[in-house]
Amino acid sequence: MWNIINGGSKARFQLWVFISMTVSYWQDAHKRKLVEEADVAIIGGGIMGAACAYWLSKRTGLKVVVIEAQKRGSGASARNGGFVLRGLFAYYHQAVAAYGRETACRLLHFNDDTHRYLADFVSAHGNSFFYEPCGSYLLACSPEELQALEESAQLMRDDGFEVEYLNTDPLKRNYHGALFNKTDVGVHSGLLVDSLFQASGVPVYEGESVWRIDRAQGGKVKLYTTERELTCGRVLMVTNAYSPLLEPWFVDKVQAVRGQIVVTKPLKKRIIDKLCYANYGWEYFRQLPDMRFLLGGCRELFRAEEVGYADMVTQPVQTALHNYLQDRFPEAAAMPVDYRWSGIMAFTKDELPIIGELIQQPVVVGQQPESVPGVFYAVGCNGHGMGYSFALSKLLVEVAMDGADAGIFGSERLLNSAGVSWMHALV
Repeated sequence: MWNIINGGSKARFQLWVFISMTVSYWQDAHKRKLVEEADVAIIGGGIMGAACAYWLSKRTGLKVVVIEAQKRGSGASARNGGFVLRGLFAYYHQAVAAYGRETACRLLHFNDDTHRYLADFVSAHGNSFFYEPCGSYLLACSPEELQALEESAQLMRDDGFEVEYLNTDPLKRNYHGALFNKTDVGVHSGLLVDSLFQASGVPVYEGESVWRIDRAQGGKVKLYTTERELTCGRVLMVTNAYSPLLEPWFVDKVQAVRGQIVVTKPLKKRIIDKLCYANYGWEYFRQLPDMRFLLGGCRELFRAEEVGYADMVTQPVQTALHNYLQDRFPEAAAMPVDYRWSGIMAFTKDELPIIGELIQQPVVVGQQPESVPGVFYAVGCNGHGMGYSFALSKLLVEVAMDGADAGIFGSERLLNSAGVSWMHALV
């Protein structure tokens, strides 16, 4: 045990490295493997993998399996704040400046599709994951940020989105004002993953790393895991931040970034009833249905350190989270912290997801990259995986199974991005 903050609660300290995606001869040779066939294999058992399984289950006659290196939902999918937001990398006026008005509008409509699909799922399968249609506040921490919110609200209204601009602090916690999105919802993200898999009926092979992807006869693909050899017609790769560990092509396209969260013991009364983002999204918080207070973020000043795959909480970020509670929510700061954890997000250079057909990058200089027909991916959710999940997984299924166009998420835009700087994930 390690006392992270003087006088604070003690946290279990864990150094976690993702299960290896390389396998040695000694580990594999002479090992009896299960030989299996499937129509579609999904690599990754998080929210995207679960949503892909759900959409595929609506197509008759397909044998679908999911391969997960650890337990379902063990990555960022069950290590987030449970925010299902229509938001992008920052505020709408910044998205308009970065992507253009038409694309920014399409992106927001795309995220609204996730809200609609999620509401439909609740109607069809029940609310087993604390679905909470409470709306969200984007809270301004400065007059400049409030001006940015006002500009974003005006642009959103002009583009047909329902949004409310508030020039006073709705929480009365020394914020300067807010933008209110009433369509945003909170969920228990781990239970949502479980619910999707249960509704799909798709088997999940847990504790199996995919360590090799090969072409097979008849235009099929063969996957090698630690337990089986699987031949399939299509592969959907939804490994997000861990994609570079499986295929080197993603190394300069996906950056693993760590986020940290604290959750207190239950408060005696409810002090907020909305999902909240503040300081351009660098801090986010909500009060859970059981009255606990959740706060995440505070990595803005430590971006260079908060990269990589280690599942660990760090003293600088945890101290910043503690100080934030003391400053803004002293009644929550007075409660013992029950949980501290981290999660690994995947950022792309332009902070939009990428969808495409796999290109295997050689690990030997001089060899040429090769495409692998039948292997498709959707990765790089940029800290908004819950908001993208339903709609992005549906699009991936349509791209892989029907030849649909990936549109604004097509990976072609990043093929010549070697000189493009990262937008804000890193220093």
